Amino acid sequence: MVGDDARPTLAGTYRLPTIVGRAAELAELGRLLVDPRVRLLTLTGTAGVGKTRLAREALSDSAFHGCLDAMIDLGECADRASAWNAVLATASNRPLAPAYPALDPAEALAVLASRIGTCRAILLLDNCDRVVAQISTDVAWLLEHCRHLVVVATSRVPLNLYRECVLCVRPLRTDCGGGDYYPGSSPAAQLLLDSIDSHYRGSAAVADRLVLDEIARELGGVALAIELAAGSISRIGPARTLHRIKVGVDLKSPCFVDVPARHRTLHAAVEWGLGDVDSALLDLLLRLSLCESVIDTDVACLVTGSAEEETATALAELVQRSLLDHTASGAHGHGYRLFATVRAYCRQVLGADPARAKAIREDHVDRLARLAEIIGPRFDQREHRAAALAAAGKRIVDFLAAVHYLIDTGQPERAVRLAANLESAWIQHGYQSELETVLAKALKMSDRGTLAPGVTAPLCLEVLGLWAGRSGRLRRAVDLLTSSVAAYRRFDMHIDAARVAVVLSVALTAVGDRTAARAELRLASRHVDELGGPWPGRLHGSVTLLQIPYPPTRDADVWAQMRDRVRQLDSTARLIGLNTLARTQIGPLTADRAQSLYRENLDDDDLGTHVLQAIIALEGCARAYDAAGVEYAEPTVTLTLAARQLRAAHGIPQLGQGDPAPRETEHRNALGENKFREIMRAAGEMTLADAVAYACAAPILPNPDDSSLAALTNRQREIARLVATGMTNRMIATQLGISEWTVVNHVRQVMLKLDCPSRLHVALLVERDSQHAGDGTSRPEPAVDDRPSVLPRVTVARKG
Repeated sequence: MVGDDARPTLAGTYRLPTIVGRAAELAELGRLLVDPRVRLLTLTGTAGVGKTRLAREALSDSAFHGCLDAMIDLGECADRASAWNAVLATASNRPLAPAYPALDPAEALAVLASRIGTCRAILLLDNCDRVVAQISTDVAWLLEHCRHLVVVATSRVPLNLYRECVLCVRPLRTDCGGGDYYPGSSPAAQLLLDSIDSHYRGSAAVADRLVLDEIARELGGVALAIELAAGSISRIGPARTLHRIKVGVDLKSPCFVDVPARHRTLHAAVEWGLGDVDSALLDLLLRLSLCESVIDTDVACLVTGSAEEETATALAELVQRSLLDHTASGAHGHGYRLFATVRAYCRQVLGADPARAKAIREDHVDRLARLAEIIGPRFDQREHRAAALAAAGKRIVDFLAAVHYLIDTGQPERAVRLAANLESAWIQHGYQSELETVLAKALKMSDRGTLAPGVTAPLCLEVLGLWAGRSGRLRRAVDLLTSSVAAYRRFDMHIDAARVAVVLSVALTAVGDRTAARAELRLASRHVDELGGPWPGRLHGSVTLLQIPYPPTRDADVWAQMRDRVRQLDSTARLIGLNTLARTQIGPLTADRAQSLYRENLDDDDLGTHVLQAIIALEGCARAYDAAGVEYAEPTVTLTLAARQLRAAHGIPQLGQGDPAPRETEHRNALGENKFREIMRAAGEMTLADAVAYACAAPILPNPDDSSLAALTNRQREIARLVATGMTNRMIATQLGISEWTVVNHVRQVMLKLDCPSRLHVALLVERDSQHAGDGTSRPEPAVDDRPSVLPRVTVARKG
């Protein structure tokens, strides 16, 4: 690269020959060119990647002076004869006749071979893409007859000769590799900066390096595309250039007279090498350009509907033609990606033919929708769930694009059904919040007052309500499901209304509105025979859920029967059922039951494929500790904050106002500000595995049936334990943030219920109860900032 001190001082445009980020390739080329075993070296790579510049730079080294016979551009040659005649016409460094009449290929080869003879010689056959199939055997013949000849070729397609050494030139890196990031420091961005400054003096100084980084990434590091972008930046600036690239506008050069026509636009550069590509292969390329996810053989089979072997062969040919990049190989097949320039070309082709584009896009979306219908039911089957989630995860971005397409093209109901089929995949892969926003857009498109039966609004409300309920946002679930039931009934879709009413009854039960829940179940029961499938059983389960006492009591009959029934369900249904049942037991007298069920879920072997249910169980443990009393402030706050940041990290919406949640302010006051901030920092760094380990290692809540304090309310037990520490009524009032008179009344009730004549007797009874529990939870003490944690320490792995 030429330094700044070599630049002309005259005003105006100027151009400096520069190669950026190619040190490794140049070194490798130099090594191969002096290796006597390498007689044919072919540089391949996608259109505009820089093959020609790299080859010419390597051959300009002084080590090859005197033996370089010719550099021949075969880009304009149409056949074998014109190619070899061009070689003869250009090869002037040796005593060849300067001008031959047009010879047939065999004669031209014979003349060339006789002139080269046994001398050391190098021929660069540049841009031989269009004639590579015609001259490949001629090159083999020439190498056989000229024992000291080395042929260097540049082509998107190799010559496919046995002794050929192929070096694939890859696009420039668009990242900085290791180390700290500095804007504009990647090789691709550096080339863009140099190209701007070389062609258009001073423009680089005012360019936003962050925008230039994004331009380099959008262009995939392809050198020609970067240089074309430099010309656009000089005319309209970097921000507008980036916008044009993103919307698919072709990049054009300022038409330097010495630049071949094929290099004056990005579209022309890619198209130049596609003359002999058959229509089926081009159709596959266009279909692959619609894929947002990583491409593999399965994805290609999906978009084409072809057999695996046929598709694999076609993919291999696209790779050989430098239209597709082979990125990975493994036990599960190959991975590919379209070069950014090739993808841009394909989208321009589709944009120029709207009818073809629509047909290909709709076929693509139809195939994705059918795949979603196949994958969806497998999420609820333990033996298939992990594989189904992996399959959906590979295509998750394509599924999302399909939902957007269906909404944008006026097919919101299909969009909602596609989204509903993939509910578990959105949650597992961090897309639930985004999908809810997308479905809200579909809902907004629907006029609920004029909808025909069976269209978007009721279904969309149902799906959003289900997702809200399963993610613990109970108030939102009640509102959405109530609207869905009303919409279905308004259109006389009573069976659908009954189905949603069963789910609504569970949400109403959870928020404590049992009267409304019973009303919904009565209406649903009218159509129980028509519902079919699992719905009669679910209706019966909802009725049973209503029989569990509220607020929860120690009566275990209904609860135990339902627990045993839920444990028999398959993986997903069991986790959801246990979390739902545990929620009914969150109360001062039954917090231990709730905790045991939540921890049963946290110990489940399939928990890794149920991110949402794991987070729900963590939040449930926090609420169980909250119900047990402020003495469990530390695990309550830790699990609450950990679950909150895990929701954000996994794209799951946060709980809404009015949803059941621990008394965070009260526990924060009990801990003290310093301790709370310490917990907040630790919880903010917890991964899901860390939080689960913490919840499983935290204290087990005592069974009130085994405690002499069982007759007390939660607040009374809390005050009794503080009395046992020797605190006065005023100190207790300050600690709990209540009036001293309230404390006096509670102490009187404690002494009355425990039949204790004095505060000393209360303290002795609390001490005996603590020793009798024998569960690892020693007599709790009021939290103080400098007091060590009563919980076992759990190592928290830092993210990244």
